[in-house]
Amino acid sequence: MGSSLKFGLGVNANETVQSIMEKSIAAEALGLDYLWIADLPDQLYAPVLASTVAARTRTIRIGLGLMSVLVHTPRHVAMAVTALSDTYTDRFDLCIGVGDTRQLGRVGVHLNDVHNLPLRILEARKKIASHLHKAGVKAQIWLGAQGPRMLAIAKAFDGVLLNYSKPEMIKWAIAEAGLRADDRVKIGIYSPSYVYVKPQPDVLLLAKVSSAAVATGASTAVLRKFGLYERLRNARKMAEASVTLESVLDAIPDQVVRDFSITMSAGDLPLYLAEVERLKVDHVVFAYPQNYSVETMKELKEALDLRS
Repeated sequence: MGSSLKFGLGVNANETVQSIMEKSIAAEALGLDYLWIADLPDQLYAPVLASTVAARTRTIRIGLGLMSVLVHTPRHVAMAVTALSDTYTDRFDLCIGVGDTRQLGRVGVHLNDVHNLPLRILEARKKIASHLHKAGVKAQIWLGAQGPRMLAIAKAFDGVLLNYSKPEMIKWAIAEAGLRADDRVKIGIYSPSYVYVKPQPDVLLLAKVSSAAVATGASTAVLRKFGLYERLRNARKMAEASVTLESVLDAIPDQVVRDFSITMSAGDLPLYLAEVERLKVDHVVFAYPQNYSVETMKELKEALDLRS
C-alpha cells in the first residue's frame, strides 16, 4: 500500500467462528497487515481463536490482546504465544495492559484492590520477553495505554497502542510517554472505525456505540485534559448503572465519535492518515464495526488505495 504505515483489522470476538474465519481470510486477501484478536476475560481466550485464524491464513500477522496482566499470568501468556509460533511460524504479536474495567469486574477483578499497576505490567513484560527469547520466538510486545501512568512505561515496550484517534490526543500521548522520533518504540492506534464509500445508518450507529463504550471507560486524566470529563459525567454514570443503551447514547456528545473513532468517508481517510503519520504513528488498527461485513472491509481497502 506504498507506506511505512501498517494497517490492521480488529476482530469482533462476539461473532461466530465461521464469520470470523471468512472475514480473516478476506482481510488477508485485501492485503491488510494485521488481525488483532481481543481477549475477553468472561467470554473468549484470544489464543484459542488466534490458532483457528492462523490455521486458515498464511501470511497476515496476528495480534493477541489486549491481554490483562490481572487475569493471565506471564507464564501462561508466553506459553500461548510460543505454542502458536511453533505451530504457525513467527507471525504473532502481543498487547498487554490492565484491561477494560467493566470486563474485569465480570470476572471478579476490581482495580481498587490492585496496587502498583505500572510495576506489575513492567514485571509481566520482562517475564514474557524472557520466556519468548529463550524459546526463540520473535514476537513484538505492545502496551495498551491511555492515561499518564501507563504512558510513562511505554519506552519499555516494542510499541504502544492508543485507543483514541484524535491527532491532538495522540500528540499529547507521545509527549506524555516521552517518545522521540528516533526511539524504537512503535506508536499505534486501535480505534473503533467505520470508513465508508456510502454510509450505512446501522453501521454508523454501531460506530457511535463502540465510541461511547471506549469514551465512558476512558482514563479520567485523558477526559479532563481534553475537556470531556464533565460532558461525559452523566453517560458514565448511566453506563455504570447499566441503563438502556439508548439513554446512554443520548448523553454522548457527537464530539466523542470524532475523538474516539475513525469514522469518516473514504475520501477523507488519506488526509487523516497523512496527519497521524506526521506524528510518527506506525500502526493503525481499524476495530469494530469496520469488520461488520466483507463489504465494509472492501470499502476500507478502497480508501487505503486512494493514498498516493
